[in-house]
This record gives sequence, C-alpha cells and structure tokens, in this order.
Amino acid sequence: MTIKLQILLCSLLLSASPVIADEFVYFVCRVEATNKRTALPSGKVISDKVVEDSVMFKVNLTDNKMRNHRGADWTDIRIEGDSIIQDTKITREGLTAHLKGLMPLSPPGRFIIDNWFKTTIEYQVIKGEGKCFPTNLSNWKKFAIDPYN
Repeated sequence: MTIKLQILLCSLLLSASPVIADEFVYFVCRVEATNKRTALPSGKVISDKVVEDSVMFKVNLTDNKMRNHRGADWTDIRIEGDSIIQDTKITREGLTAHLKGLMPLSPPGRFIIDNWFKTTIEYQVIKGEGKCFPTNLSNWKKFAIDPYN
C-alpha cells in the first residue's frame, strides 16, 4: 500500500461521522402532529387534536433495525443517503396499521411521520413533523423500557 493511499484511508476514517462509525446511533425527536380518531363504521370523529411528543430512538446500523424507548420491538428500516426510512405494515388479529417515518441518519435534522391504525371500531391517523437531535447510550439507558435490548 502506498503512503498516499494510507494517508487517504486514514483521513477518510478520521473524518467519518461518528454516527456511521458506530453500530448503534441514538437520537431523540420532538414532533408536533395531528391525531385524528374516527369511529367505524359510522365515520363520526371521536377526536381531532394537535399533540406534541418526544421519542427516543436506538438504530442498529448493521442490521438496519430500530426501536423506540417505549417498546422493546425492533422494526426494519432502510437507509437512503442521509435518511433513515421506516415503512412498516402491521397486520394482527383485530388490527392493521401502516407506520411511515423519515429521520436523519446524522442528526440534527427533520423528522416526518405519517401513521394510521385501524381496528374493527376505530381508525386513527397521526401525521406530523419535527426535528431530531443526537443523544447517547447513557440517556437511552435512563429512559428506555428495556435499555439493554
């Protein structure tokens, strides 16, 4: 290996974003969203309000999976450019849902959600935007339901 190639490789490794250098990345996103719940089959609006929330995420860059601090389930993601994309469809007895999200791979950055949930008696749509900020393993351990998963 030539000296020039070694210098190039070292400079690329040293200049790489710390997010990319680790297997896991942690961030917290603040979002403002509309949350509309409708009764089925009548179509009567149960509630329609604007909500604010913060959600902490742990992203496994090696396996392309993520989870939030409120649950221990991992979900598949894909990484496109500098974005993490969630596009999860759920079908269980009595529930169907579609969860879509767009987050920055290297926070800070824009956070977008577009989710819907449907049961036999209710349809719920949550759409919103916000911003994500980097955090760390120490904060994850303080707030996550299952911090070691």
